Amino acid sequence: MQLSDFQSIPNKNEQASQIGTKRPEWCIFGKQNQNVETLLFKGKFNDWPNYFQEVKSTLDTVININKPASTQRPPSIVETLKPADVYKMLVKQNNPVNMILEQINLGRGRYWYDPIEMRGHHVQTIELNVWHVSDNERHELSKTSYGQFYSDDVYIIRWKYKLIALGNNNTLERKADISRDRVAYWIWQGVHASPNEKGLSALMTILFNEEKGPHIHVIQEHEEATFLQLFDGTLTIHMGKRNQSKQNKSHWRLYVFLGEIDVETHWWELNVNSANLRSRTSFLLINNIENLMLLWHGYATTDEQQILASKSAMKLRERCSEEFHFDGQSEDIEFFEMEEGDEIELFWDGINERNHERRYYSLLNVRSNLKLSSTMRIFHLSSLHGPFVAQELLYTLRSPDHISPFPFIQSDLYELHQPALCLIDTDTELYIWQGWHDQSDDELGLQLFNANLLARGPRDIRFTTERRCAFRTAVDYYKTKTGSSTIDIPFYIIYAGLEPIDFINLFPKWTVNIKARQQNQLEGKNLNQKDSIIDVLNELCREQYTIEELRARPLPEGVDPSKIESYLSDGDFQREFRMIKDEFYALPYWKQTNIKKPLGFF
Repeated sequence: MQLSDFQSIPNKNEQASQIGTKRPEWCIFGKQNQNVETLLFKGKFNDWPNYFQEVKSTLDTVININKPASTQRPPSIVETLKPADVYKMLVKQNNPVNMILEQINLGRGRYWYDPIEMRGHHVQTIELNVWHVSDNERHELSKTSYGQFYSDDVYIIRWKYKLIALGNNNTLERKADISRDRVAYWIWQGVHASPNEKGLSALMTILFNEEKGPHIHVIQEHEEATFLQLFDGTLTIHMGKRNQSKQNKSHWRLYVFLGEIDVETHWWELNVNSANLRSRTSFLLINNIENLMLLWHGYATTDEQQILASKSAMKLRERCSEEFHFDGQSEDIEFFEMEEGDEIELFWDGINERNHERRYYSLLNVRSNLKLSSTMRIFHLSSLHGPFVAQELLYTLRSPDHISPFPFIQSDLYELHQPALCLIDTDTELYIWQGWHDQSDDELGLQLFNANLLARGPRDIRFTTERRCAFRTAVDYYKTKTGSSTIDIPFYIIYAGLEPIDFINLFPKWTVNIKARQQNQLEGKNLNQKDSIIDVLNELCREQYTIEELRARPLPEGVDPSKIESYLSDGDFQREFRMIKDEFYALPYWKQTNIKKPLGFF
């Protein structure tokens, strides 16, 4: 085995040479024993046998045993990975949203009933306390501030509740003798909270937990139904820190509306920018100096969504929490409600759209994207654990009775093991989202990455095979779902960091991942690039190449490096090997290898 060495490069944007004058500053030396090789070692070989294959019949096993071992070519990753089972993908998972505390099912937080056992209970909140963790202390908030969180902070919520049993006919049947008060502690952590505050909140919860109740950690933007219902549809996440909010108080503030059930609705603060608007939901634009609340409904929102948004906004107005910094009481706040396409001038002033240009992706003139007919589905396609499978990502607040305009957020894609492949079905479009090769930031990591681009190493070969399986899965999925042999909807590959605006608007908010963008641009991708799944799949499934293409390095994308010679035409094969393909493959495997090496097909 030859060790590759790389020379340092002053410019990180230049590709590293495969031939260097000195070795890297560090490398890994290790010992490997036969049959107990590590995954890191196996990953250096693209044709290492895959032991996750399906069990073959007894007859096939006997035939393989009787064959001389030298004639058997180890199966490559290209041969072992098969597309995912689309029939399993099309079966929608109806797993209900349940919260289990102290081995008791609380349902979505207020009610649970089992129709089979004909028993259930209501969940009654007795008391709620909220503390803000800051400066190594915790400060209890007033009731008007319950549910008003900041993205840079950590909060502790103490929930005291009891269960009220239901009778066999699904009616209230109070059993005071067996019911007891229960306590649970929630630790809500903002995405920008410091590690010190996160650790301190956990320690405080343990110290002050006199009831020894369970602890539940809640990460911002991943709130579950039970947690949201504690605040009766008014939970609001502001940007920044609570202790600095008065100093950073802005003139206008923008909030996006989320949720499909009245007690689970919530708001997220966004930067005041028209690019953040979405036609599939509602937004609340407030002016805390002039005491204004402007509720804007996107063109593609349903009547039910508009009613929920209006109801939640009115609750915020009545409560008049200090976090909004209004100069006055709730009755002093002017409330305006409008729909996209019929905005008042005050709205455009607040959103910084002076000429009504609608610089955001509006659905006013996109007839195919009016009212939603189903909730978007996302499948993570991967062979990380052996066979190539499709794992559906489930919406945290899913409900069979409601359609969600934004069931997923950007982090659902970007927090997957990279490079990831996701199939996204919106019912009117079908996308394959392709991640990026997550590299280290040091110079050696960049050199290794650039060399891998030139040499197309085992990791790249495996990912190419996964891509082929993903694209085949997408085609099979659509044809099986619709029963059509032709594809007549948008059917594209999207690249991480380079997503086009129509894809970005499938999510409630979006921040460009600079690292993903740079890595994909390094591989030749462009901003807003959308490739046809069919065209790319056809290129990856080419069966014949010229002699020059197969001798070039790196190999064409999609070529199995363990059998390069098989992509030659019959005529080219006979001229190069002086025999036909059947004669060649009848030879022992070791002899095939010795013939291929001097011809440049190994």
